[in-house]
Amino acid sequence: MFADLGDYEDSAEMAKKSQYEAAKALFASASYEDARNAFSQLGEYADSKAYLADCDHQIMMQTYADVITALDGKTWYFNGGADNVLNSIVFSGESATISQVYFDGNREHDNGSNEHPFVVNDQMIVVTMDDGSELAIAYNLSGSQINLGEKKYFTPEEVDKGIQGYWKERSSVLGGESEYNICFDHGNVISESASEAYGSTSGEYYYYGPYEGTYTLNFGGFDTEMRHGMDWFFNIIDGEVAVLHFGDVCTKTDKLPGENGYKF
Repeated sequence: MFADLGDYEDSAEMAKKSQYEAAKALFASASYEDARNAFSQLGEYADSKAYLADCDHQIMMQTYADVITALDGKTWYFNGGADNVLNSIVFSGESATISQVYFDGNREHDNGSNEHPFVVNDQMIVVTMDDGSELAIAYNLSGSQINLGEKKYFTPEEVDKGIQGYWKERSSVLGGESEYNICFDHGNVISESASEAYGSTSGEYYYYGPYEGTYTLNFGGFDTEMRHGMDWFFNIIDGEVAVLHFGDVCTKTDKLPGENGYKF
């Protein structure tokens, strides 16, 4: 009716306000598609643009409810930009929390956490970072199971599967060589090490271990009663799970050398 009055007194403004109130009523009743159409016709009027963004968000939440439900409460690990830097991403409701740790000769360090909004489309989960950049993560949904970014994002279960078996790392310390070996076996862990003997006949070394215990994963490392268990970590490197000793990447091997199996 106000629209029919044209420019009479404040009729045009009242017509706009009536459209706005009608659009809000549609939003309140969860008719988000209709509300979006109504707000899109209002341009810059009042907070119509903010409502338009809210409509888009609610439509996304409805359209991809199965994806968001599959993500909720789950954790994935991914490389943080270097062999000794690890990120995690945890989805909860309408936000994603990204955290980072790094490893060096002083073991593990916390680089903090930040919460970010995300949206979902048919192929991607797009997380908006604090600087406005976007982290686009491909996903695949099968029933209630969701997989992220093939060979980039790993669940704790996938990490545990990836660390199974034997690993070693050899490094030079104060001019002498040392080697560290570890074996993960489905909840059990055993390690040993040896160091080149100083000032003695070539080939002699000091042997340490074996140390044994059980383990569970934590963010980047392992909870274990095994001696020196806090010296070992994991990361995602070149699409694979890798084990680290302090900040050094280990290589796969096929056994623990044992007290008489080292050569220096």
